[in-house]
Amino acid sequence: MIFQSAALLLVIVGTYALKHLHIFGERDYKVAQGLVFNMTLPCAIILSFATNKHDMKMLWIVLFGFFCCAIPLFIVFFCSHGDERNYRAFQMLNASGLNLGAFCLPVVQTFMGPSAGLPVIMMDIGNAIVATAGSLTITRTLLHMDGNFKALPLSLRLRGIARDFFGSISFDIYMLMLVFMFLHITIPQPIITLITPFANANAFCAMAMIGLMMEVPDSVKDRLELAKVIGWRAVFGVIIAVAAWFVLPFDMRIREIVVLGAFAPITIFSTKFTDSLTGNAKLAGFSLTVTAILSLIVMTILHAVLPGA
Repeated sequence: MIFQSAALLLVIVGTYALKHLHIFGERDYKVAQGLVFNMTLPCAIILSFATNKHDMKMLWIVLFGFFCCAIPLFIVFFCSHGDERNYRAFQMLNASGLNLGAFCLPVVQTFMGPSAGLPVIMMDIGNAIVATAGSLTITRTLLHMDGNFKALPLSLRLRGIARDFFGSISFDIYMLMLVFMFLHITIPQPIITLITPFANANAFCAMAMIGLMMEVPDSVKDRLELAKVIGWRAVFGVIIAVAAWFVLPFDMRIREIVVLGAFAPITIFSTKFTDSLTGNAKLAGFSLTVTAILSLIVMTILHAVLPGA
């Protein structure tokens, strides 16, 4: 297990080193983003649904994931009064939301096998309702950062929000798989065979993407704000993990998987939204990388000590 974690960490560090050796460019992370969000992650989602039984009781995990993302967003808003607006936006966007599909899914499947992916995906369906678009709308509205968005007619604002949601292939796949689950539709074997190589590449591509995004910010204030976000995420992670272990009506294996998900890092969408609202792309990328490394360490330790394996 330690070697599995080390291998994932090596991909992050290795791609970061290659970028500084000028083998990769500063914006090459966008290529990795395109591969993860449009190819490897959707295939990993489909493969997990196709190769695991779908207990309707799993829908409780969807609801749990929604609250895990939504509640911290409002808590940070109320507790961050007095800070600059841009940094409040950074805290709200990055202290809430869990990077389940692009990070937790490949890590958990590396630790516990392909069958461990389904609980992560179910949790991410609820999480994604807020993380893929809702957090941006809520943050810019509560902090009065609407700009031209507020001046648009209601119909155009709703269309823009819908585009944020359904413009994500991963979110669309989540919704489609949820429909398949309700209708008891199975994925044909030829499709499973075709997508398996792409799904198996998800772990490598996701870690490479994180390494390519990493860049240390120059500002002391930026680093202080990142420390606040790490503190918030640690507190929320513990609360979510305790709730998952003692409240969710599942066996220990599934509860362990959800506990690991509680300590997932900042979402890719949060880094994108931070860049669009504050213009601080360097802080956004560095925050993702730092929390990803911390998450990998915490998840490795938890997997070693929890009895659900």
